[in-house]
Amino acid sequence: MTERFEFTDGIKKTLYILMVVGLVGLLGSFILYPENQHSRFWTNLLINSYFFTGIGIFGIFFVAANTLGYSGWISVVKRVVMSLSGFVVVGAVLTLVIVGASYAHLHNLYDHWMIEDHRKLLDVTKQTFYNPTFWVARMVLYVVLWVVLGNRVVKAFSAKNMNDKAVYKWSKLWAALWILVFAVTESFASWDYVMCIDPHWYSTLFGWYNFASYGCAAFAFSILLVLFLKSRGYLAQVNENHIHDLGKFMFGFSIFWTYLWFSQFMLQWYGNMPEDTNYWVKRFNVPTLKFTIFLALALNFLFPLLVILKRGNKRNYKIIGFASVVIIFGHYLDFFNMVALEPNAVETHHAAKHEASIQKADYTLLAENKGAKEAVAAAEAVATTEAVAATDAAKEEVHATEAHVEHAAEAHGEHATEAHGEHTEGHGEHAAVTSYVGLGIFELMVLAGFVGAFLFMFFNTLSKEPLINESDPYLKESLRHHVEYA
Repeated sequence: MTERFEFTDGIKKTLYILMVVGLVGLLGSFILYPENQHSRFWTNLLINSYFFTGIGIFGIFFVAANTLGYSGWISVVKRVVMSLSGFVVVGAVLTLVIVGASYAHLHNLYDHWMIEDHRKLLDVTKQTFYNPTFWVARMVLYVVLWVVLGNRVVKAFSAKNMNDKAVYKWSKLWAALWILVFAVTESFASWDYVMCIDPHWYSTLFGWYNFASYGCAAFAFSILLVLFLKSRGYLAQVNENHIHDLGKFMFGFSIFWTYLWFSQFMLQWYGNMPEDTNYWVKRFNVPTLKFTIFLALALNFLFPLLVILKRGNKRNYKIIGFASVVIIFGHYLDFFNMVALEPNAVETHHAAKHEASIQKADYTLLAENKGAKEAVAAAEAVATTEAVAATDAAKEEVHATEAHVEHAAEAHGEHATEAHGEHTEGHGEHAAVTSYVGLGIFELMVLAGFVGAFLFMFFNTLSKEPLINESDPYLKESLRHHVEYA
């Protein structure tokens, strides 16, 4: 049982090819989509970096939670789940690249508040919270804690003398510390990575929502990797009961994610506040996002509900494996929907227009407020009265200048008309919303590249220690694990 995974050259070659594909995808999105400060390139980098880093830190969290809960079944797959954290180092480096480039104004992911004129449109509290220096310091703190503390916690869980009471006790203390740090940094990171892309919008359950999304993906990857290792002759002690348990967690988190998705969507729609409904209306106005939002809902809720609810399907390696692939892609789409819009919309660069867009009456959806109607009617009446007064006062000036205007028009002729037409056309183009959001070949190539990098770091981490820790005090219980019918 002291077997070690051998990271063979054949596996490395396959992963290198995937990473090259991802690099080509990144270069393609940078070169072929230069609009909006290469926003499509930076969007791809942010989505994948955050998504796979979240999967990594969740892996440590899940082992920590089972350690504190005196769970025995996980012992034979513990090393697999923990090794998901191998990518966190890469995610930390990419995070620092994104943060540094934002601070240097090399991309527009956070232009809603990174530019001082835009930040002044926020309330005082948000202006303080999204002070660029304070934001950078927080982001650096997150990745340092995830890398340094995470590495220490993994070592505590992998100790070769876990049957020593003192060592086992320390592993529980490290588990408790990680859960505390994870709970705080994960929530704050979800705000600082994603929610602040549009700082006018907010959700009080956004941290939980992100947690549920990459939690589902973490379970899906764990299942796929355990099945892969078994297909290579490793983990003979792992049976359908362990896969069943991982499948139950994946299904449970899928339902949890759906509950949060519906709570966020329904309450914000029903609340009828422009700051909330604006988030959904803008996405529904982009055909790509309107499609991917409901596609993600179908893949992350309807598909698990119909396919892996049945007990036997969670114990069928082919079915649960296929379901895991679908769920990973579904939650990638979820983060795509959260991130892709704002950086790829041209109007986000105009502070005055951005402020006006938040106040548009068009963003009021289904719920109609009688008091609001009366207030609007009163405001319109006042505006009409003021307009009439202003019109009367201006009539004399208008009559006085009419002759001058007619004379100027005749003098300039067609030149004046053409110039005015060009000005009007330019103004119309400036006011229009142009979106460069896309889910195409380059996005899929970048996703493939990150999968390759994630798996490379996973296998590299996994190969450093035995697949099963013989000193684990719950190992015998895990070997005898059997899931009974309810």
